[in-house]
Formats: sequence, C-alpha cells, structure tokens
Amino acid sequence: MFGISTSELVVIAFIAILIFGPERVPEFFHRAGKLIRGLQETADDVWTSLQTELNEVTEPLLEAESDIKKLGGQIVSGLSDPRESAGKPDEKPAGDDEAGVDDGGDS
Repeated sequence: MFGISTSELVVIAFIAILIFGPERVPEFFHRAGKLIRGLQETADDVWTSLQTELNEVTEPLLEAESDIKKLGGQIVSGLSDPRESAGKPDEKPAGDDEAGVDDGGDS
C-alpha cells in the first residue's frame, strides 16, 4: 500500500490520535480512505483511457506491418532464380548459347 510498512502506518495512526484526538481519528481515516479510493479509481480510468487510445493508434500500424510482410514475401518469391521456378536447374536461360559467340581470339 503505497510503500508504507505496518510500523510506519502505526506511527501515522499514533500521530493522528495525538493531533486530532481519539474522537475524530475514525472520521479522519474514513475520509482519507475515501480520498485514496477516489484517487485509485481516477488513476484506473486514466489508465484505461490511455490503453484504449494506444490500441486505436497501434491496431492500424500492426495491420500495415502484416500487409508489408506479406508483400515482402511475395517480392522475395518473385525474385527467386527463374531456373528453379521452371523446374529445370540444368538448362541455361535463352541467350547464353556459346555457339556463334566471338570471344575476340584469332582462330
């Protein structure tokens, strides 16, 4: 409870009895409890509101991320070796024919 140990709480209660008198101490703690409860409820409401707002902002970003990853996967699969996609890894692509290629040597 707010980092207050039992011994510290007893000291606070003792000081409250000395300051307010034994007749008013229960009323004082009752009001203090209401105040703390109200602060906790307010903090919970603020936290819930923040979470809702963050979810509204992050959901579209997460959707965009998944779309980008899908598109990236499609691009990578489209850039694969064309010989592998044809199922003939030993064939050379058109234009790699050695016949008729002049290598500039004297024959």
